Amino acid sequence: MIEEIKELLQSFLAPQLEGIRGDIRALDGKFSGRIDVLEAKLDAKIDKLDSKIDALDTKLDFKLEAVGARFDALDTKVESYRRELLSEIDRVEQTLSTDFVRLEQKMDLSLGAMTEKMDLFRREMLAEIKAASK
Repeated sequence: MIEEIKELLQSFLAPQLEGIRGDIRALDGKFSGRIDVLEAKLDAKIDKLDSKIDALDTKLDFKLEAVGARFDALDTKVESYRRELLSEIDRVEQTLSTDFVRLEQKMDLSLGAMTEKMDLFRREMLAEIKAASK
């Protein structure tokens, strides 16, 4: 009896299972094709996005190089101004130093002349005091 039930199930279920397998294969082929199409579309979109990113990256590199060149030019200009300023400061220091030396010499001469006049005046005063006290 078990054998008969087994045969009945096999004769009834086997064709059903075979039909289901066929349906699965058909669906697999159908979806596999669709998945391949979607995957190709996705790959194309990713490639396009990669191209755009590469273009932006190149553009950014170009802009950064231009900014770097501007900074280098600015740095050169600032260094030039710094050198000019230092040169001018040195020139002014030399001029002032020369002027101070001349001024110091004039002051020394004036003080020397004043000292001589004061000594002469002191001697004259002492002479007058001596003459008056006699």
